Amino acid sequence: IAVLIVGFVFAFSFFYACQKPTNTEGLVYLNHAEDVGYVGMATCASCHPDKHSTFIHTGMGLSFDTASRSKSSAKFGKEHVVYDQSLDMYYYPYWTGEQLYVKEFQLKNGDTIHQLDVAINYIVGSGQHTNSHLFKNEGYLYQAPITFYVQKQKWDLAPGFENGNNSRFSRILNSECVSCHNSMPTLKGNSEFEFTSIGKGIDCERCHGPGELHVNLRKKGKGVNVAEEIDPTIVNPKKLSWERQIDLCQRCHLQGLNVLKEGKTFTDFKPGMKLSDVFEIYLPQYEGNNGSFDMANHSQRLQMSECFINSNNNSLSFTCITCHNPHISVKQTGKEVYNDACNKCHKTNK
Repeated sequence: IAVLIVGFVFAFSFFYACQKPTNTEGLVYLNHAEDVGYVGMATCASCHPDKHSTFIHTGMGLSFDTASRSKSSAKFGKEHVVYDQSLDMYYYPYWTGEQLYVKEFQLKNGDTIHQLDVAINYIVGSGQHTNSHLFKNEGYLYQAPITFYVQKQKWDLAPGFENGNNSRFSRILNSECVSCHNSMPTLKGNSEFEFTSIGKGIDCERCHGPGELHVNLRKKGKGVNVAEEIDPTIVNPKKLSWERQIDLCQRCHLQGLNVLKEGKTFTDFKPGMKLSDVFEIYLPQYEGNNGSFDMANHSQRLQMSECFINSNNNSLSFTCITCHNPHISVKQTGKEVYNDACNKCHKTNK
């Protein structure tokens, strides 16, 4: 048995050592292997503290966390009551000490005939657009019926709960929902709904892929010189072709219908892969108004722009990260950064 194990380890190591890419598009990323695990953002921060210190203040870094007063961007008070006319039901968010609750109640002739108080465990959203609210029950996550809309500064029914579609506290979340708004969750067995661990915010490995192999080699003092060649143990999105860069961003920044291909799961896609290998993607077309976009349609908007079409037709590689540094909050990014990106192609006369 020992001989077999040694032989396996040697063959495994030899496989990794021999995977030398010849170009960026043909690169075999070794962290795409199913047995390469996620290490978490704290491990990444131990070697990349500069990136971590700014990333945690970005919209992605603030995307998901435990429910706390500091995390919440909402307003609270007796005046913030949401009424669902379809169900004749009221919702009221409130704090008791450091615990956030959503109260559901119904009135008849001024008397309360129904009341349910649900403790909120997580807040979803960076505070740029919304704060939505989740609660956990025996490993399962559910969405509360009300959301705080930051730009309108008001509470209202959560997206998808309006117009008679209020499922109250029964909307269960699967791995697709969690994996776009957060770090990659750990699921129990083959379940899509029961979580054994949930992170706190989109982390490094959502864009760079699982880090276990990369970290283990670096701890041993091994690995390529990234100044001279691409590291096949971890994905650097900047080194990807523009098609794979768009695929990476479009995994979540897409307001369409993503249908899994047979045998695939929502956690199968990793940075550097073709999105079409995991999903069938259907984008909405608005009759008579093809210029309309939903909130998450960033990548589709970009691909319809003249800058994108003209640049990539001429192999100039114009992508999301041409203007957007995902490691730095837009609040901390000066306008000169965006101006410089434009001026690289559109020279201004001084």
